[in-house]
Amino acid sequence: MGILIDGGSAEIIEYDDCDHQCTIENTGFIEHPKEPGRIVCLHRCMHGCGLVLLDPADFAQWKFNLLGLAKVVATVIDATGSIVEDVPDRVVLVGTVQFQMETREAFLAVGLGRTDASTIIASSRRLRESKAPFVLSAGVMPPRGIWPGGMDPAVAVLAEHTTLGPFGLTLDPEPLLGLETVPHPDADSADWITVTDAANLLLKDLPFLNGDLKKARARVSRAAGDNKFKTNGEKGQARLIDAGSFARWRLKQRDADLDEPEIVTRGIRYGKMAEGAPARRNIK
Repeated sequence: MGILIDGGSAEIIEYDDCDHQCTIENTGFIEHPKEPGRIVCLHRCMHGCGLVLLDPADFAQWKFNLLGLAKVVATVIDATGSIVEDVPDRVVLVGTVQFQMETREAFLAVGLGRTDASTIIASSRRLRESKAPFVLSAGVMPPRGIWPGGMDPAVAVLAEHTTLGPFGLTLDPEPLLGLETVPHPDADSADWITVTDAANLLLKDLPFLNGDLKKARARVSRAAGDNKFKTNGEKGQARLIDAGSFARWRLKQRDADLDEPEIVTRGIRYGKMAEGAPARRNIK
């Protein structure tokens, strides 16, 4: 499938058939004296194995090919467009995928658990400019702290959602493409939503609003007036909100809500209190 490619010949290997696992140096290959056309490496084991003949394949090395894996993933998820290496050997744009009237850009990345992951992501221009990024991390779920500029892309671990069978790699991307994604500010998203749409999204993140759409709309309108996120500059029903910058603001609201302590006593869950306001409470 092109996931592993030729890595050249090893300079030294261990000989497994020797009880002492002696090492054999790649001193060069010669033609077998009794088998014309067969190229071998000769080694005399000093532990009693005698003369050992090895084929070139015994010294073969293989290395991982990120572009090869990207081509396989592109086929599996029906991605369209060109495969583009964003950061060599670390981040690749696999292509675009359509999901419920939305276009997602799928990326494949390796090493997102390494210490240099944040530096790699910061230098990933195509990823930063993607309006709806979906990142497949090869082996680990990356820490949220590696994403720059407030971006919080949809992420899934490839190894957790794929299987390798007799017919190749299998992956069902649909459950993953529905994950919420927050692009980098460099993406300059042109996707607009109404205040009501924004309010409904906010209700999902802030339980203490108790599903009150009117309160959520007021909260969104107030934040829009304070330039907390990008809008079209209009007011009232004509106001439209940039989905990308609003998603980043929503994330901050949700995190702030999770950070605040709640008072629970005798089965009553008290909501957060604004300064100078009476406590709200939800009876469970």
